[in-house]
Amino acid sequence: MKLMLNINHLKAKGIKASLTVEASMVLPLFLFFFICILYLIQIITLQEVLQEAITETGLSMAKATYFYSDFQDATDAKSSDASMLEEGIEMGLEELTDAIINNLVLKYTVASRLNIDISNNLLLVGGYDGIRFEGSKVLEGNDDIDIIIRYRIRIPIRILGLREMDMIQRVRVRGWKGHQLSPLYTIVEEDDKEERIVYITESGTVYHLKSTCSHINISIETIIGKPTWQRNRNGGIYYPCEACFRGNEPEHGTYYITPYGDRYHRLKDCSKIKRTVKEVPLSQVNDRAPCKRCGN
Repeated sequence: MKLMLNINHLKAKGIKASLTVEASMVLPLFLFFFICILYLIQIITLQEVLQEAITETGLSMAKATYFYSDFQDATDAKSSDASMLEEGIEMGLEELTDAIINNLVLKYTVASRLNIDISNNLLLVGGYDGIRFEGSKVLEGNDDIDIIIRYRIRIPIRILGLREMDMIQRVRVRGWKGHQLSPLYTIVEEDDKEERIVYITESGTVYHLKSTCSHINISIETIIGKPTWQRNRNGGIYYPCEACFRGNEPEHGTYYITPYGDRYHRLKDCSKIKRTVKEVPLSQVNDRAPCKRCGN
């Protein structure tokens, strides 16, 4: 009887030991797959955050393209007074012109739209600074805004000798320029003996119905001393104008700035802020289109 009890006791111990061995083998595999799933979720979350930021940036610039088409180039748009625009359109126009002038601005524009801080994200190799915008194009030869980001993510466990993996995301939108058709008819008012006078500039491509249009009537502010603390209405700082500065300008001299420009000028009639406006009859504007801001 005693021998039978000993045998049963040994069997019970054997079963417990077997369960312990199986648990020690299965548990690491379970933890491994669980960690892999968590890591995959983190990667997808990071991709969603980045995709949302570049998409919002592209759409904001696309909306502003309609107003940008009124200007001769990015410099002309940069020096204009955009205070009459909605806040979102105004910001989009500034981001668009900055990106056209310097493509590196795209990186900071996208960073401002991230809803979380990823500068020290452990997944990203190099953090946000490790994200490259090579190949991105803004209105280069067409109406497209093409934002491409490339980055590398870390793989926690070496797989086939790989510790990092390349990632690429992209958004491509067409600028909302609109399309204006020439009318198939003309209206002649016999009682109107005097032809309407419009306003044009030498380098412009449109005509204006109002001399007060912000595209040709730039508000210039006179300040004493270089603008070290002043900021434009978009919060940007002012840099010396490349056209009218010759170096060694006095620290407390007279300078000129515009509300939405990013340059301060030594000369009030500097070519970067001066607009030579002419009054001409409407029949002499040739193939110029009406200004989208004051021509409607």
